[in-house]
Amino acid sequence: MLEVLVRNADGNVSEKDREYAAKKLAKLGRYFHSASKVELVHREEGKGSLPQHRIELTVHADGIFFRSEERDANVRAAIDKAADRIERKLRQFKKRLIDRHRKRGQVIPPAFEEVHEDEAHDHAPTIAERKAFLTKPISIEEAALQLEMIDHSFFVFRNEDSNQIEVLYRRKDGKYGLLQPE
Repeated sequence: MLEVLVRNADGNVSEKDREYAAKKLAKLGRYFHSASKVELVHREEGKGSLPQHRIELTVHADGIFFRSEERDANVRAAIDKAADRIERKLRQFKKRLIDRHRKRGQVIPPAFEEVHEDEAHDHAPTIAERKAFLTKPISIEEAALQLEMIDHSFFVFRNEDSNQIEVLYRRKDGKYGLLQPE
C-alpha cells in the first residue's frame, strides 16, 4: 500500500484538498511493486492579491526517488500538474527498465507488465559531449566561488574535509544545494 504524506508549510490546505491530493497521488503506486510513499509539500508564495501555490512531490519507489515541482494560483491545479509530471517520469523510467530487460533477452518482471505505450520514441540518452577534469580537494566555499566563475548550474568537486566527490548546485531560489554520496 502506498503511503501519502501531505505536509503543509503554511497550514492553509483544506481537508478536502488534502483528500483530493491523497486520492490523486495514491494512483502513482501502480507503477512500481514496492513504491512505499509519496510526499507532497505545499507552500504559498507571493502573499499579494494572487498567491501562487507551490507543490513539491517526491515519490519513493523501489529505492529510487522521483521529484517534481509545480506552481499555480489554484491548489488543485498545482497538484494535478505536479502529479501528471511525476506520472510521466514514472512511466518513462518504467519503460526504460522494460526496454533494458528486453535488450538483454531477460524475462520482464510481472510488476512491469502493464506499461502503456504512449510515447513511441526511444528514451536512450544522447551524450552530446564528454568532459574529463581533475578534482583536487577544495573547500565548499571555494567550490561556490568556482561555480560562480564558470556560470554553470552545478560544480563537481572533491571535498577537502571528506575526500568525497560532491556536487554543488544552484537552486531556483538562488541558494546552494550540496549532493553528497552516502
